[in-house]
Amino acid sequence: MQCTLGRGARWGFRGRDVPRGLGSCHAARKDLWVETTCESVLLESIERGVRTFLFSSDEGEVADRRGWVASCLDRSTASTLPTAEIEDLNLLFSTGDGIRTESGAHFASSCTLETPEDTTRLSQSLGASSAGDLFVVHFHSSSKDDDVWKIIPAENLIAAKGMTGSKILPVCDTPGEATTMLTVLEAGTDGVVLRTEVPGAVTEVAGFLEAADAKETLAKATVTRVVFGGMGDRACVDLCALLKPGEGLLCGSFSRGLFLVHSECEESEYINSRPFRVNAGPVHSYVKMPGDRTAYLSELAAGDEVLVVSPRGEARVATVGRVKIEHRPLVRVDAREAQTGDEISVFLQNAETVKVVAPGGEAVPVTSLEPGDEVLCSYQEGARHTGIPVEERIVER
Repeated sequence: MQCTLGRGARWGFRGRDVPRGLGSCHAARKDLWVETTCESVLLESIERGVRTFLFSSDEGEVADRRGWVASCLDRSTASTLPTAEIEDLNLLFSTGDGIRTESGAHFASSCTLETPEDTTRLSQSLGASSAGDLFVVHFHSSSKDDDVWKIIPAENLIAAKGMTGSKILPVCDTPGEATTMLTVLEAGTDGVVLRTEVPGAVTEVAGFLEAADAKETLAKATVTRVVFGGMGDRACVDLCALLKPGEGLLCGSFSRGLFLVHSECEESEYINSRPFRVNAGPVHSYVKMPGDRTAYLSELAAGDEVLVVSPRGEARVATVGRVKIEHRPLVRVDAREAQTGDEISVFLQNAETVKVVAPGGEAVPVTSLEPGDEVLCSYQEGARHTGIPVEERIVER
């Protein structure tokens, strides 16, 4: 194991010697650093909120690297690029004795893992670490199954770190590898260093971090009408995840107003609990996706990702394992959004196990809903085109 150990900079420090803004991707809680020599990737990274960049020490002097970054910013005419000054960016350098700042101050430990013994030694160092210690980890292996070799050691390192407060940032070469590291052992690593020359790669990882840290603003809506009758093709969305009481999917007939439809996690004397399932409504309904997008239930398929939301608006991404469409009796629920008075609507299967969520988090069967009852919804004025919000007048009724 090649590992240069040392105390990383404390997160509260300021000044040119210590990089700022390590939570580098907007409001994401995990760190995203980028290592690149490609101008378009650098500009894309800055546009996506990345502020920390890592360079190899043999790529030139510190002044040359800063000059290159400055010239890239000067040449950029992208209207979406933030007016970032060169002083706002954190430039770090890999050296033989760790990760250093522009002034040469030690900032982080750099570790290369090639054998299981290397992982064991780093695990011991992590166990003795403290808050503020930072470890940048390179995985190298002669194993044919290289991805597995990275995942298992990463799990061991996360477990060894425990609650010490130190951070692990593996170096990743692809967005897929980065997202795997960010979710391994559920908690994932504390961030990643994305080493790439490919435009679009940073956007993919940044989008994943933003979706993982999503928050939905939920509003109250008052039920105005419950209409029973009619048949339709309804979709049960079975997820590769277990939902907790109160959680569900945002679904509805109108893109501007989606109801929080509860999962089938509650026990019933007639049917077993299915905490992975949301009986989401007929095929025409919208369902909320990551990245503030929507899709029709008819479009969902195994492998797609949807947004699971709690009554407090906490959101997480879940993968669809299966969509089951069957012909069933339906019920239509109309409601009035509390702030705007706008009417919204949802169709659901007419069954006792199909429920919506009340403001207190209780699951209410659609079969017992009455005018005057309050339910939770996600309300957003405006229109959508192919599931993406657009500024356009639209009438849904």
